[in-house]
Amino acid sequence: MDNRRQLIVDLVSQTQRLTRLAAQATGNATPASAWRLLAILETEGPQRVGALASAVRVSQPALTQLATHLVEQGLVAKGSDPTDARAAVLTLTDEGVTAIADWRAEIGGALSPYFASLTDEDWSHLAATVSLLSSLDKELS
Repeated sequence: MDNRRQLIVDLVSQTQRLTRLAAQATGNATPASAWRLLAILETEGPQRVGALASAVRVSQPALTQLATHLVEQGLVAKGSDPTDARAAVLTLTDEGVTAIADWRAEIGGALSPYFASLTDEDWSHLAATVSLLSSLDKELS
């Protein structure tokens, strides 16, 4: 594998590890799939259940069960697809937006100690990396 491909693999591996560390450090018991679902609805808007199942990487029955739980919590609203009444569409509620913001603030607080030794230059590199990844994300969407 060439160096650039290996760097991509290492980046994905380390971000997955950081995600696991965030869950452990916060003690938050909400499944990662719930946060993925909420984040997708936040960035991409209302989605059909089938499309969300694929994006969240769970089966459609598992997504339906997860959605039911999130609807009960008031984080997601479930409605019909205007183009196909047989299909369900999920939408993020205001409570869902707040939950994501709170979760991200919780992550920031919980992980800050792990980043305490970074220099200003390190922070600049991280900021550039986040900016680059954000621009790639926009291209892929």
